[in-house]
Amino acid sequence: MQKTITYLYPDERNAANLKMYQDRTNQIKAFYFTRESYKRVYELPCSLNYAIYFLFNDSEDENLVYVGQSVNGIQRIEDHVRSKDFWSYGILFVTDNNSFDRLLIDYLEYEFIQKFKKSSYVLTNKDLRLNKPNISVYDLPNLEAFIAQIEFLLSAEGIDIDEQVGKNESIKYYYPPTKHNAKLFVKDGKFILSAGSEIKRPPESTKTWKDQNHYKRGNAIIDSYIANEKVKEENGKLITQVNLAFKSPSAPADLITGLSENGWKFFKGLEDIRSK
Repeated sequence: MQKTITYLYPDERNAANLKMYQDRTNQIKAFYFTRESYKRVYELPCSLNYAIYFLFNDSEDENLVYVGQSVNGIQRIEDHVRSKDFWSYGILFVTDNNSFDRLLIDYLEYEFIQKFKKSSYVLTNKDLRLNKPNISVYDLPNLEAFIAQIEFLLSAEGIDIDEQVGKNESIKYYYPPTKHNAKLFVKDGKFILSAGSEIKRPPESTKTWKDQNHYKRGNAIIDSYIANEKVKEENGKLITQVNLAFKSPSAPADLITGLSENGWKFFKGLEDIRSK
């Protein structure tokens, strides 16, 4: 079924930094804002309604996310500007008629934390919400519709929670040199390191590189994947448990070797699609 999204750009000079968008047949409204532009959201309708929101980083190496809820809409973001350094942009969701309430946003927050746990995104939430809120069976159909619509609006901005491969989906894999046990595929413009791939920590020799952060950054990324159960040690090897999506092929290539690689050349045949 086709859907149409309407976008409003409040600041035409900085259109990429602030936008309000919505499928006009649905009551859920989304606000996209950068760290620098969030205050402008106050000027937009419904922005102080009950809300669920997501904060993202903009990195080639690792996808980070924070999932939160707010009884005062965009006002909650004030705290995160002061207390969280990792994020560069956020997306906040409200309803036109303010039909969310405290219990509903509590449930939505819980559900999206569970979804992001299974994705390639690394959650920065300290509270990973182990206890599911008690929702009436009569409210569940509406909540499931809200969740589906929020997922759709997130995907419109390139945020895909599920990087899994459909049963009937034909996927072309790209492989590194034979000494590495890993594979990559490309989907919706993202480079996805397949679950079951082996990755490596940066070797000690990289401590002396000109890029002195490579060693620390590489280990920190792997540590966060392990903490989020996206990577596990199996028989002394680090194995990905979920598909991991990246904006460029070099980031997964770096993970596979622990070194610094040109991903286009590292994966056999990948450079062919670059020239098309």
